[in-house]
Amino acid sequence: MSVSSRTPDTGRSAAGAHSAAPRAGDRDPAGLLLARLSVAPTLVATAFLLVAFPLLVVGQFRPAPVIALSVVLAAIGVPLGLSRLPGLRPGAAATASGLRLWARPGDAAGTRDSRRTPWWTVVAVLVIAVGFFVFQAAYHSQFIIISRDPGSYMQFAAWIQGHGSLPIQVNVPAFGGAKGLTYTGFAMYQVGNTVVPQFMAGLPMALAVGFWLGGVNGALLLAPLFGALAVLVFAGLVARLVGARWAPLAALVIAVSEPLMFTSRSTYSETLALIVFLGGLCLVIDSLRAERDTPALASIGGPLGGLRERVARWDSARVLALLGGLGIGIAVLVRIDAPADALPIFPYLGLLVVRRQRQAVPLIIGMAIGWVWGWYDAIFVSYPYVFYSSPLGNRSSSIPMIEIVAVVIVVSVIATVWLRRRVNRTGSLPQVGEHWWLPGWLRTFAAILPFVVLAGFAARSHFQPNYVKEQYVQLTLHWVYWYLGGPAIALAAIGTAILGYGCLRGRWPAWALPLMMFCWSIVLFLYRPGITPDQPWASRRLVPMVLPGFIILSLWALAWACGKIRRGEVPWASRLAALSGSRRGLIAAGVASVCALLLLVPTAAGARGAALKRTYVGQVGAVYNLCDQIPSNASVLIIDGPLADRMSEVVRGMCNVPVARFPDNTNVYQDPAAPTALVANAIASIERTGRTPVLLAGNTTELAPFTSKGTVTHAVNLKSTMDGRYLLTKPYNITKEDLSIWMWEPTR
Repeated sequence: MSVSSRTPDTGRSAAGAHSAAPRAGDRDPAGLLLARLSVAPTLVATAFLLVAFPLLVVGQFRPAPVIALSVVLAAIGVPLGLSRLPGLRPGAAATASGLRLWARPGDAAGTRDSRRTPWWTVVAVLVIAVGFFVFQAAYHSQFIIISRDPGSYMQFAAWIQGHGSLPIQVNVPAFGGAKGLTYTGFAMYQVGNTVVPQFMAGLPMALAVGFWLGGVNGALLLAPLFGALAVLVFAGLVARLVGARWAPLAALVIAVSEPLMFTSRSTYSETLALIVFLGGLCLVIDSLRAERDTPALASIGGPLGGLRERVARWDSARVLALLGGLGIGIAVLVRIDAPADALPIFPYLGLLVVRRQRQAVPLIIGMAIGWVWGWYDAIFVSYPYVFYSSPLGNRSSSIPMIEIVAVVIVVSVIATVWLRRRVNRTGSLPQVGEHWWLPGWLRTFAAILPFVVLAGFAARSHFQPNYVKEQYVQLTLHWVYWYLGGPAIALAAIGTAILGYGCLRGRWPAWALPLMMFCWSIVLFLYRPGITPDQPWASRRLVPMVLPGFIILSLWALAWACGKIRRGEVPWASRLAALSGSRRGLIAAGVASVCALLLLVPTAAGARGAALKRTYVGQVGAVYNLCDQIPSNASVLIIDGPLADRMSEVVRGMCNVPVARFPDNTNVYQDPAAPTALVANAIASIERTGRTPVLLAGNTTELAPFTSKGTVTHAVNLKSTMDGRYLLTKPYNITKEDLSIWMWEPTR
């Protein structure tokens, strides 16, 4: 796929003569503001992750150093990035170089959209993002008990915000050498006498800041905030690739979708991953059309002044490429699946290197730095989650992904070296269509392929009828249909076909990388979603790339069609305009309005089952009420297996007392007579240490053998709700969830 249609950039920019011209953003204040607002969350998040993770590794994840150093790095990186953005209009460099990166959907050859961004688009996007936050905050969950990812992330965060380091210490001496104890639970891996929490550290570190600023409720409210920022970042990407006037519709469609609502009411990693990954993609796109300039930044005193001035020597394209690479790369620190979504960037980087594009090296450096952070976490901090076998199949998904990434990197490097040698021998890049570069039939193939692929996935359930054996992967396209509707799928296929054909002709080169990333991520998801298939749980896989991909591709097709209508290239629209005496622009607006409803109505309908319902309410109060009843010098033994799975780390991390349990294969959970010996031994061992033994169970029967020696109280009796679990339909409702905890402690 061609990055552009010009010769390699080995010297001065083709736009060098225009370097003194006013920057595009200066002539389009609304567009520049929208461009800056949409990447500011990415720059802030990247700065925080770059600072916070090393502090966590060295055991100094404390409020003062984390916040202070994050603010310092953000004070350098955010203004540096925002000051280099070219806005949403083509500048002199883009015009003179012939890149035509800003050609809008449906633009005639050789034309470009030079209109200013209207202020109503910025206002509309902000209103939608703020409204989304308010709505989600009103219905946010209190998911802190471990049963699925949000509880795991919250307990991960609860530990590091109070202790500042990993792994989790379990205080084995507090149980006096009692026999047969273990210290693990759901999403917690016991390694020696420590516990390693499941998942990557990116989101827990962010949630820890929420704990510092507002307690557990402050951490919970970060979920709606990240969701709102994800809406803003996605709107910025649409403004760059489709047009600013389409950004509000994109923001509204993704905001009313159930997958984003679902993931931004509880603490899932997908929203933060979307912010850093798609925000990084925005910065890469900006770098491809940024002017070669070195703007004079305001001098600042102190030790940071010299650093900022040295960094300022890089032109805008290089700075934005570096920052974009950091965002895309450091997404691994948030979500282990991020490398799979980023896979197409490696052949794309190869093309940049072949063309000697000045963005290539900074983009590689940024990606490398982000990946060092992420893979250090995967290999040395969260390694049980990434490499150990588990009932969730983490090994079967992570290891093949790592192998595929390695193969793609090696193949991309080899192909890059080969192409560079060919370029060096010929003296210039071949044009698209030459036999050794891209065959002519490939464009037609790219236009047909999206429809063939979707038809194949639609028919998959007929060829693989055994849903249970196949983990319901046959229904992945149905999942997209449930949450977005048929019109979005059809329009996205059309948009992909037109874009694929056009990009292979050298048109719309700004779309080359996003198109490859979205198409790859969508196909990968449809083939193998890699998640327990019940809904709405499985819908979280759509959030980082699949949902944005379908929406932006469908909007591009719609914008392309409207552009054709406005220019009179659609016969029926021209005849209708002549008969009715109306302008073609009005007909285009009518078509856009109808299609907008076709996108909005099915998407909103997909969320109607749970949009106005709260889940996991009361968990915060229940946990703190339990903590208040446990003595401060207690050693807690949970003798109920399912309860131990859910509550071990909750009690350890939030009540700040040692916790142990018996392994699942111990007969303490099957033989009614066994607890008398095993638990009695543990009680005696704890008492010998001078601590107070406390037993927790799910019912009084399990505590009956010990009632004569202590007091049993009903510590927790929670009546709440949880997300529904549907396998063959979209989610229509939530369901009940009860939690009962009985506590025994010796008579004082």
